[in-house]
Amino acid sequence: MRFVHPAYLYFLFVLAVPVLVHLFKMRRYKREYFSNVRLLQQIQQEQKKSSKLREYRVLAFRMLTLACLVMAFAQPYLPQDEEDAAMGASPKLSIYLDNSLSMQAPSASRVLLDQAKEQVKKILQAFPPDIPVQLLTNDFEGSEQQFSQASSLLERLPEIDFSPVSRSFHQISARQRELFESTGTPPDSRLCYYVSDFQKSVWDLPQSPWQDSLESRVFVPVRGVDYANLSLDSLALENPVLQAGRDIGLQVFLRNRSDREQTSVPVRLFVDGKQTGVYPVDLEAGESRMLRIPFRLDEAGAHQAWVEVADYPMEFDNRLYFSLMLQEKIPVLHLYASGNASLAVAKVFRNDSLFSYRAVPVSRLDYHTIKDARFIVLENLAFLPSALVAGLEGFVAAGGSLLLVPPAAWEEGKMEDRNPGSALDEKTSVSWQDMVRNLLSAGYGPFRPDSLQVGWMNREHPLFALALEKGGKVQPNESYPRIHAFYPLPSPSRIPYVPLMGFYADPSRGGQDFMRAYPLGKGMLYLIASPLEKEYGDFAAHYTFVVSLLDMALYQGGGARLYAWTGSREPFYLSSSLLESKDVLYHIRSEEGDFDIMPEIRFLGAEAAVLTHGEVTEAGNYSLVAVLQGVADQGTGKEAETSLAGKGMIPLSFNINRLESEKECWTDEELTAWISRFGGKHSYLLDPGKTDFSKQISRMNRGLELWKVFLIFALAFALLEITALRRPIKA
Repeated sequence: MRFVHPAYLYFLFVLAVPVLVHLFKMRRYKREYFSNVRLLQQIQQEQKKSSKLREYRVLAFRMLTLACLVMAFAQPYLPQDEEDAAMGASPKLSIYLDNSLSMQAPSASRVLLDQAKEQVKKILQAFPPDIPVQLLTNDFEGSEQQFSQASSLLERLPEIDFSPVSRSFHQISARQRELFESTGTPPDSRLCYYVSDFQKSVWDLPQSPWQDSLESRVFVPVRGVDYANLSLDSLALENPVLQAGRDIGLQVFLRNRSDREQTSVPVRLFVDGKQTGVYPVDLEAGESRMLRIPFRLDEAGAHQAWVEVADYPMEFDNRLYFSLMLQEKIPVLHLYASGNASLAVAKVFRNDSLFSYRAVPVSRLDYHTIKDARFIVLENLAFLPSALVAGLEGFVAAGGSLLLVPPAAWEEGKMEDRNPGSALDEKTSVSWQDMVRNLLSAGYGPFRPDSLQVGWMNREHPLFALALEKGGKVQPNESYPRIHAFYPLPSPSRIPYVPLMGFYADPSRGGQDFMRAYPLGKGMLYLIASPLEKEYGDFAAHYTFVVSLLDMALYQGGGARLYAWTGSREPFYLSSSLLESKDVLYHIRSEEGDFDIMPEIRFLGAEAAVLTHGEVTEAGNYSLVAVLQGVADQGTGKEAETSLAGKGMIPLSFNINRLESEKECWTDEELTAWISRFGGKHSYLLDPGKTDFSKQISRMNRGLELWKVFLIFALAFALLEITALRRPIKA
């Protein structure tokens, strides 16, 4: 037998009080003399014997009554076994209350979160009021990483609201273990409760035996009623090319997460705060569908938008925010050897208002301007300075697009003959073949003076899908360029590539490709097989050349990032040219102005990484603004904001992860099976649906409680004492 409050046993000294009263209880008798006292002496002796028996009996009842009262206050219990008794007299309790957005699901008591709060309340009331308790939620606030009294936690319980943050079982257990270890709590005194709906998408139950078998864990599932839920899961651009005045196809992915049909559900698109259209959609039970929404942006710059659908009761997944950044002019840099610039490249970009075109010979290039470009054409350069090669490698890795046009065939000779108009040192220069090998671990093949007809174009690739009709075969009355000589393109084994144009009408036949795209880092490397001079082919005079260069400059290797998940630590990558100098302070602010943080900015050559470190937890549209430190705005008196490289603010969007939209949860049978296999002897599953839920907790924690038994015995002995006083024993 063990005691919850063994200190109360010190009060057993009160048993000495009735004994002392009994010992010091003196009765003095007055003597009266009679003529014949023999009969009176016999009666007096019999009465003294009877009185002593009654006093001993009353003394025993009083001592037993006091002893039972003291034992009842000490709360004795019989542990289920000796190992369960190892929890000791002073356990420390940690309760996890799941307040994720999935707890918005309806239940008998409004929503699941209310039901979970009731269970936490019962758990707190089932323990002594002085036991140290940690109440942990998905917010992981600093105040939760300490032990508190149950009374203060009961006051805090009604204030807990839904959290947009999802936590895995591994994260929750690690957080609890951190507090236990910091307070020096031994494993056999750790008691953890988990009150949740146990979604399978979030609760990654470990499929291995529990590391510490002495820790006790109790799983308390809460179950709601069936409900219908339609969620907006994700967004994507039909084509990653963003251009003002050009149609943009938005792909919206919806899912009906219930077993009932949803008909004529309106999907609305809002751009810059204005509704642009309503699109009804029908979904069968459990169906996922992609809805295409076309729209157009007539002005360059920052645009913020969202898509929403009306659905109840799960409302957190009814809206998806996204941001678009359209540059007024796309910077294009054309690098060439002195005196060898191709006019074909200049004709594509020079007179187009969408592009900012610069043609610079390598000998006059300022390498710091490479990061300002978005598309670079490298033409007719047999040798390149080592510093330029390093800059181009960083440019592609950071998200830029690079087109390499091989130089004209040349014979072995002097260095100045290989790059006319330049004076390169062989020790500080790299050949164009070596640069390709450094990037792809493979180089061009030997020069081939073969005349071949281009007969195939990858029209499904986004590079051509915008400008050309779909279909890979040659269209009627359509001809492709003829190439008179070329270098076979490199075929690296470790880097995947996408064929864009080939010398055969049927690409399944294999053979040589004329143009390929190689994704490298966040950028794209484009290689063509022949120089642009007329003697090598008519590609530079063909319409496919114009289409290829325009879409290479527009295409951003998979598209800009539309949004990020709340709480995510993944950075936003932006072009360094969009940001001011490193001395400017940057802020991320919400549209409503009630949120403001200073992100970490890391400049990585041609790009900059914006890190929020998971501090953005609310879904919505945000803005990255630059603030001039120490300069006050005359109108507001606050620090003045400055435009980011003349582009104004940079839009950022965050959405809540759709993991909480999943309805599938671990059932009681699955949890029981997992506990029996991996949970160990000190893991339990409690059913809140039972009326004796509090008794389950007490029975599990303390075994068989005996305080009520001792209280009943105390009352019984008190009644027996009263009876003994009223009905003395007859001699």
